Amino acid sequence: MEPVTCDCFIFDKFNLDSNFFFSVAAFEEEWGWLVLLAALEEVEGDVTELELKLDKLVKLCIAMIDTGKAFCTANKQFMNGIRDLAQYSCKDTLVETNLMKFSDTLQEMINYHNILFDQIQRSIKTQLQTFVKEDIRKLKDAKKQFEKVSEEKENALVKNAQVQRNKQHEVEEATNILTATRKCFRHIALDYVLQINVLQSKRRAEILKSMLSFMYAHLAFFHQGYDLFSELEPYMKELGAQLDQLAVDAAKEKRDMEQKHSTIQQKAALQDYSSDDTKLEYNVDAANGIVMEGYLFKRASNAFKTWNRKKPDHIRRWFSIQNNQLVYQKKFKDNPTVVVEDLRLCTVKHCEDIERRFCFEVVSPTKSCMLQADSEKLRQAWIKAVQTSIATAYREKGDESEKQEKKSSPSTGSLESGSETKEKLLKGESALQRVQCIAGNAACCDCGLADPRWASINLGITLCIECSGIHRSLGVHFSKVRSLTLDSWEPELLKLMCELGNDVINRIYEAKLEKVGVKKPQSGSQRQEKEAYIRAKYVERKFVEKQAASVPLPEPGTKVLPPSQEEKRHSGPEKSLLAGEQGAASHKGIYTLLSLAVLPIFFL
Repeated sequence: MEPVTCDCFIFDKFNLDSNFFFSVAAFEEEWGWLVLLAALEEVEGDVTELELKLDKLVKLCIAMIDTGKAFCTANKQFMNGIRDLAQYSCKDTLVETNLMKFSDTLQEMINYHNILFDQIQRSIKTQLQTFVKEDIRKLKDAKKQFEKVSEEKENALVKNAQVQRNKQHEVEEATNILTATRKCFRHIALDYVLQINVLQSKRRAEILKSMLSFMYAHLAFFHQGYDLFSELEPYMKELGAQLDQLAVDAAKEKRDMEQKHSTIQQKAALQDYSSDDTKLEYNVDAANGIVMEGYLFKRASNAFKTWNRKKPDHIRRWFSIQNNQLVYQKKFKDNPTVVVEDLRLCTVKHCEDIERRFCFEVVSPTKSCMLQADSEKLRQAWIKAVQTSIATAYREKGDESEKQEKKSSPSTGSLESGSETKEKLLKGESALQRVQCIAGNAACCDCGLADPRWASINLGITLCIECSGIHRSLGVHFSKVRSLTLDSWEPELLKLMCELGNDVINRIYEAKLEKVGVKKPQSGSQRQEKEAYIRAKYVERKFVEKQAASVPLPEPGTKVLPPSQEEKRHSGPEKSLLAGEQGAASHKGIYTLLSLAVLPIFFL
């Protein structure tokens, strides 16, 4: 007998006729069980390979669709960029109109792409996934049943062979089980072979049908694109003609500009640029409030005191004098950086003791700023501008005071009006809040009572009403008391109060408090106890730490100047206040300025 192949077995030997059940039995008897298993194993391997190929094709289709959608997203962003460019070119009708036309066309192409990817997903991904998940899965389920009943049949054969001859009851039972198992096996085998035949015939139709849908989707896509660009083609040709004319006009304009450039160069060669034509004027009455502005070199305020930076655009800054302040900007759009907050508290001087030329220094109570102009004329102009601004600021302050005095006439009505205006400007909760926000100022400096509403402007501390009365009894040469809510507060005095504070003063005047063993009075202590403590603290200075390296504190009644910002950073507030003549020698310029601008405040 000729050998029977797997295909012959599936499609010829086990055809779907009425004798199929008996054909299985005949096959089992004629060729044997091993040949049946070999044929089925070959078919199962072919189905497994088919499943792998289809899964791979579906995954590639999914990747292609995802990539296509990403392309559509990027294309849409590109189209939005074209529309943004068209909106930017709203003043140029030619550019705006054409860009909007092209963006609309691209939008249509994006829509066609999305339709194409949807059709691909339905034709390839959906159809093939359905074939794999439904048809091939049915075959796998039939295979499991076939393997299970085959194992049961083998067990029945083994049991039937093991039954002893003399046990008639067991022989009959084993025979019946074997007969039933063989019958079930033949039914399951019939179903399994049927599933194989159905799958083999259906796979051709499913694969070719999905590919045909895929090709028709591309046909529709390219046909739509061809129709779209056929309508756009005349418009594109017209634009090309306009661009040719624009190129001719641009070449003519370029020749005209080159001729003008040559003429300007010839005139420039005859001019003399040896003199500095930079604007040197300043105007304190400028309508925009800017007295003077221009580029200056600024020395860094760090420890290296460098002038130049790595980036060329960081070498110079744009300085201006405006609103009674000296400010600078790195770039035009940057917010101005304040160098001097109040010109009334600063001075300006030449700097001839450094290597660089044209330098001058602006000194304020808290810091100094070294600047360099481009020429001697510019340096003199800047110095005069700063000096004039300082004088103008003091004059304007005096004029405001005179206006306030004029408003305060002998009549009751005008007196009340002037007082109300002054209160709104210079006193009240604003002064209280500014002073109390300093560290330690939220409680009385001497007894710790919360919410103090009095202050000693000589010492820069806040006091409760009882301690303020004791301070008044010491005399103004020790402590000059003012109310934070009832008295007027000038901006300069508020700034000085903010530079000091209870914590700073107590670190000086109570340095040896624990060492001496004196107990600081509390808010509920007797007045006599508070008075004795305050006199020992401020008049006798019993709790002040004497430092060998420092000059002793000034005598009672003398005024202590606030330290510079640099001294605060290196030695702390208390050491700066105790620095004495050493600090004055190292910061001569700052203390000279303070003697001119800040000291008069203490004698108000």
